[in-house]
Amino acid sequence: MKFIDYCNFSGVRPVPPFPVTFLVAYLFKVYKRSSSYASLVMTHAALKWFHSFSLSSGANPLDNSICHNLLEAARRDKPVSVKKAPISAEIIKSIIDKFAGPSASLKDVRVACICSLGYAGFFRYDELSNIAPEHLGFFPDHLRVFVPRAKNDIYREGNYVYIKRLTSKYCPVALLERYISMGNVELSSSVALFRPVRLFKSTNSYKLYGVKLSYTRCREIFKECLKTIGVDHNLYGLHSLRSGGATSAVSCNPNLSERILKLHGRWKSDTAKDMYILEDVSKRLQVTSQLGL
Repeated sequence: MKFIDYCNFSGVRPVPPFPVTFLVAYLFKVYKRSSSYASLVMTHAALKWFHSFSLSSGANPLDNSICHNLLEAARRDKPVSVKKAPISAEIIKSIIDKFAGPSASLKDVRVACICSLGYAGFFRYDELSNIAPEHLGFFPDHLRVFVPRAKNDIYREGNYVYIKRLTSKYCPVALLERYISMGNVELSSSVALFRPVRLFKSTNSYKLYGVKLSYTRCREIFKECLKTIGVDHNLYGLHSLRSGGATSAVSCNPNLSERILKLHGRWKSDTAKDMYILEDVSKRLQVTSQLGL
């Protein structure tokens, strides 16, 4: 229920300031209906902003300790989420070997390309799904990808991601070029890069069509891909591509600049970055290997 509707239902004029008890009751209702801590925090912030226009000179009621206690209780009530494991380079290579062989179809090359690009670019699926061919720039030694929107890009300024060309058969840039060629994708196009495919029986070939691939459908394709190569798909999600790329970059390049890593992953803080990187056990053991015992 929207706040204005709640005011009308309760017989309260929708003009601030509101009593603390009234606000707490509404916040509690929001949380009970959504079971989402994030929704509660956003609602609290919106109401606090709304109260900033109040003609009253008193303290903002959303700063009251009761409101903060409710937020803290909801934060502690959040269920513990089981994080998906980061994907490894070995799994990415197995996917490319299986789905991007010399005789692979457009359908198979598409899933290999999604995995490869997601891994190399540390892409969230929302970022990956909104990339259009016009956002790509191909150069002799690298690929430049313009990311038009990201979760933490609140002003929609966009970001650039740079991916190096490799000499191996697992090069994400070469695989992307192959996908574009097979799909007859125009680089000036503004439609989504990764779209559904349709099989034409007359030619026994696939063609891209429609709008961007949905998150649900892409997750299904990704899970099927993992099952095909004999990997436990329950351990991984689409976000495993992002965390896997970050983890591999750090483990393979121990001297990698923190600043460059944050730029590549579009992270605003070290805390956000560190959540994506799974440290090797041997590195964790370094802490207790030199304790003077």
